[in-house]
Amino acid sequence: MNAVDEVVLHHRFIESWLRGEAEPSAVASFLGRHAPDFTWYDPDGAVKTLPDLAAMMEAAHGASPGLVLEIREPRVLLDETRGGGMVVAAYEEHQRTPVSSDARRAVAVFAPAPGARNGLLWRALHEVWIV
Repeated sequence: MNAVDEVVLHHRFIESWLRGEAEPSAVASFLGRHAPDFTWYDPDGAVKTLPDLAAMMEAAHGASPGLVLEIREPRVLLDETRGGGMVVAAYEEHQRTPVSSDARRAVAVFAPAPGARNGLLWRALHEVWIV
């Protein structure tokens, strides 16, 4: 199980999706990488669920042509998978388009899932703006 690889691969898809390069049918696989009770605390303080993420992703396909999404300093903070527990990872996400840029710090909580890519499902995500 590799949470760092999962973070990077996850964001490669998000970049491709927002650029409009990913096939529309691929969003189902992306959403399936999240636990059914997934919770996302976005950088503005809103609390979102998996259905919220699904609606957002559907609406955002191709919304950011030219987007470059970079993951910096990914690291595992806690790995309790040997006992069937969670994995916690942290990273910075930097986004640039031809007209804007922003950055956020994130902490992700993963649940072990043997059949999932990297053996993990996204369980919770908390992001804050880097100012």
